[in-house]
Amino acid sequence: MRPLLVVGVLALAACQPADKDSVPTGVAAKALDEVANGLGDASKEMEKARQEIAAARERLARENISLNRDAKQDLPKAEITPAGELLIEGKSIATSPEQKALVLAYRGELLGVVGDGMAIGMEGARVGIDAAASALKGMLAGQNGDDIGKQVGEQAKAKLKPMVAQLCTRMPGLLSAQQALSAALPEFTPYATMDQSDVDDCGDANGDGNWTF
Repeated sequence: MRPLLVVGVLALAACQPADKDSVPTGVAAKALDEVANGLGDASKEMEKARQEIAAARERLARENISLNRDAKQDLPKAEITPAGELLIEGKSIATSPEQKALVLAYRGELLGVVGDGMAIGMEGARVGIDAAASALKGMLAGQNGDDIGKQVGEQAKAKLKPMVAQLCTRMPGLLSAQQALSAALPEFTPYATMDQSDVDDCGDANGDGNWTF
């Protein structure tokens, strides 16, 4: 996949005149031809990426999940198994049935968040290809560069914002599961790095509830 496709197309769009009868010529025309070819290649690679992500999600469901470690604390590696075991440096921590249930609940919440994150990443790549295609089409039609940029931004927002919102609805559950497990299993507490700010800031990169694409 060509990661600079969108950047290149939008840059070319900004250089195009607003005259609807104008047609890109010279270097611009050659660049547009290259972008058009690249879009075809990128679309083919998207299917491969989709299959790889699907395989990764299946692996997550049946493999151990590594927990985040605070580098300042120099914590040993910790994992949660599909069976609900907490492993620290490969050794299983003894748990009661109640504690194991909390481990499994936390793992389930993690899988939900990670799965949504993968889906957003995949859709983001698709949005990039669609944006480049829309920009290319707009340029060939003589559309103004500013109009193309606005249109692409709105398309990205329409597709990605609902997906990010869905992920964010999972965050309170993940925090609650983490807190419950931390309270019940002291060995897990050093790995409980999520806090309320992670919930509050989800999907609000600008800090004002507005999105920029």
